[in-house]
Amino acid sequence: MPAGQVVEPITAYERHVHDVVTVHRAGRTPVQEFAIVELGTYGPALLLDGRVQSTAGDEAHYHEALLYPAYAMSDRVERVLVLGGANGGVLHRLCALPGLRRVVQLDVDGELYEITRSMLPHMHRGADRDPRCRVVFGDPRALVREVREAGDDFDLVVADLPDATEGSATERLFTAEFYAEVRGVLRPGGLFATQAGPAHFLAADFFAGTLRTLGSVFRYATPYAISVPSYGVPWGFVVAGDTVDPAGVTEERVAAAMAKVDPKASTVYDAVTHRHMFALERRLREALADSGTVATDRKPINVVS
Repeated sequence: MPAGQVVEPITAYERHVHDVVTVHRAGRTPVQEFAIVELGTYGPALLLDGRVQSTAGDEAHYHEALLYPAYAMSDRVERVLVLGGANGGVLHRLCALPGLRRVVQLDVDGELYEITRSMLPHMHRGADRDPRCRVVFGDPRALVREVREAGDDFDLVVADLPDATEGSATERLFTAEFYAEVRGVLRPGGLFATQAGPAHFLAADFFAGTLRTLGSVFRYATPYAISVPSYGVPWGFVVAGDTVDPAGVTEERVAAAMAKVDPKASTVYDAVTHRHMFALERRLREALADSGTVATDRKPINVVS
């Protein structure tokens, strides 16, 4: 792609535009189109299929929101399964957690992983060389099934997956059938956390659908959101499980958990931010209650593309 602009849909009638100052590399892997660019406001950024995935300027907002609430709610986080996350933003933060013993990362795109390791070192920060981490490439859905059939289990599963757009490789990774597979690799008391698309009260179908789908599989499914400015709209997440009710997690518990984490690994999330993320404003709460359907393999849900 030439330097110029990247234009992303937010709704069918709304776009978010970035000026692209420099294109460092662009191309296509067997899985997806990619570009590593310099955005005028946010610095080095990874684009997948024309969408901003992460930027140096605000990737911490997304990755900390994805990981740390579930960590703070857990009674232990020793064994973690990561779905996606080839850009490295989750892995080095996991390696900073106390008591971590093992991370298995399942990603669909080995070629992109190698590209980001060399071109986005601020994201990986050497975590790919940590002996506790193992990265496996292939169809994440098939790999999760293999893990389950092998009897492996985890304290936490984190889904750092690209948006589910029509025909994409991730479309079938936001369905009830897949979430049932994920539930099968969680130990009793384990939690699952996923990004859930735009937290837009006028276009909440994907966020609401992800929430409803997880609620059809797990006893508890709780939405939250945070501002990720480079996305042009607040971003939604869901944490789900069968024993921990996120609504009952106190700020004191969050503060105690985060006090054990290397301060260099957290620049956004703390107890006050946790309260803010889970206190969704009224119109978004109403939109989540009134929209969305359970996603299935036969009828998946997608974000606007």
